[in-house]
Amino acid sequence: MHNNPHRAAWTVLIVAFALFLGLAVALPFGVRKLLVNSTRGHHTAITLAAGTVYVTRPSVGVPEALFGTMESLSAGARFETENASRAAVSFASPDDQGTLGTIQLYGDTQATVVEMNTPRFQFSDRPHRISMSLTRGRLRSSVALGIQRRVLMTIHTPQAEITLKRPGSYSVEVQENQTLVAVRDGIATVAAQGRNTELANNEHTTVSTGSAPAGVLRGERNLVENGSFSTAITNGWTTFQNRQDSDESAGSVEAKLHQGRATLHFNRRGRNWAEVGIRQDLGLDVRDFQELRLHFATWLAFQNLRNCGSLGSECPLMVKIEYQDTAGNTHEWLQGFFYLRSGSASIPIRCVTCSPPTGEHVQISVGRWYLYDSPDLLSMFTTAGSPPAIINSISFYASGHNFESYLTEVELQAIE
Repeated sequence: MHNNPHRAAWTVLIVAFALFLGLAVALPFGVRKLLVNSTRGHHTAITLAAGTVYVTRPSVGVPEALFGTMESLSAGARFETENASRAAVSFASPDDQGTLGTIQLYGDTQATVVEMNTPRFQFSDRPHRISMSLTRGRLRSSVALGIQRRVLMTIHTPQAEITLKRPGSYSVEVQENQTLVAVRDGIATVAAQGRNTELANNEHTTVSTGSAPAGVLRGERNLVENGSFSTAITNGWTTFQNRQDSDESAGSVEAKLHQGRATLHFNRRGRNWAEVGIRQDLGLDVRDFQELRLHFATWLAFQNLRNCGSLGSECPLMVKIEYQDTAGNTHEWLQGFFYLRSGSASIPIRCVTCSPPTGEHVQISVGRWYLYDSPDLLSMFTTAGSPPAIINSISFYASGHNFESYLTEVELQAIE
């Protein structure tokens, strides 16, 4: 049988043309897909807040005790906190170093960074991705505001997958065979066993091993309005200023975006005393409540008085709760936060003019977020001999000569 040279030539031409068309179509799509999906890792760091925390980096392979801040973490980094310890994990964009999200780790917690990446090229429509695995314990996550590209944060637990859909504040806890998810501000989807539950502000759910989410639950509510300062301060709050010298600055309090969070900014420079703050009147009967706990986040930027002044009443951030006891008497509880400590025993670290219940002010690190979670206030006030009946108001203020601080995530959580 003789070969037909014309047929062979046409076959070669047709096959070559088909390959050309295939490459002409596939190559641009392939290149585009590569460019769209190409990513870079985040600038990720963990900072010790209190106690003992261990970090296991993939490149090291053994747990290392955390002192101060450990930077340049990669996916696979594992964190373990001891009882009553705390640490904060921050994720920053590789483009502008802007904060994308933070995760606060509480005591007796084990968590791992699963994924953290950002599209390499600006034209990609993919989001910033942050993914954590929580094996045990509790974390509180915050997704940053003011980010042009969407931030998608996911928390994996043995029982569920939690997707945080928008900027806000979220709590996830693993207790034995159960995951507890609470949305303080924002929207989250909790997925397990092929079913999804969507949570909004002040909603929570539980997920047991092998079960679907228990649905939207309530029973715990935030008594404070506009504690995230996502709207004007006048929504729920009134501002106040006091100063010793009328010729000096009274200081300022204003809403401001800081480290990706909507915050309240207290700022003042002067030679003599002044204070500036906010107050919210509540007038709430708490006699039927089981628990009452205060939570907020603060960042101290500057103070010039060591400790909190000579009377322990001039901290760069202070919180005051005014309440009425069951006998009709009025009381106030004051708690201060500072970073600049004095070695002199003559300068107190508690308010010496305040009535019980009082305790030492909390020393925290300068220039870092600190999350405060109070003990049960109802039990504290009752133990001090003044069982509460009415919570009249809550105030936050900065006091001293020179100070600068930030406040956000204010929550007065009541369990009924």
